Amino acid sequence: MTPQASSTISVTNPPRLIIADDDPVVRTMLVMLLEHEFEIVGLACDGEQAVELARASQPDAALLDVQMPKGGGLGAVRGIVDVAPCTAIVVLSVDYHDATVRQMIEAGAITYRRKGSSPRLLMQSLTDSIDALAASQPARS
Repeated sequence: MTPQASSTISVTNPPRLIIADDDPVVRTMLVMLLEHEFEIVGLACDGEQAVELARASQPDAALLDVQMPKGGGLGAVRGIVDVAPCTAIVVLSVDYHDATVRQMIEAGAITYRRKGSSPRLLMQSLTDSIDALAASQPARS
């Protein structure tokens, strides 16, 4: 079956995840924290690359940094919602009061977590976001 943007959620086991952060150390740490619970299907260093990875891989979830080059997190959220609408998006931010985080939630991200959150909390946020997106989709007839 070829991946395509559709409105029907089909979560894989383990869930497929893309990670987007412009800091290579952060990307590496996130992979190390999450690779045991998720299938990491792509790493992006900017917003445009995150959208292209989502288009190509149709992941169950995307973990996005707020501040990245080439469109940033906000551009990535908007793009991923368009090309992979069944992808649950979790935003990573240094400051939870950041107005950009609110804009990202309004654009389609499910939730946010502060950078430095415990691995357990981050994994739970990703899993809960996947479940919430699946529950919000209309049932198939």
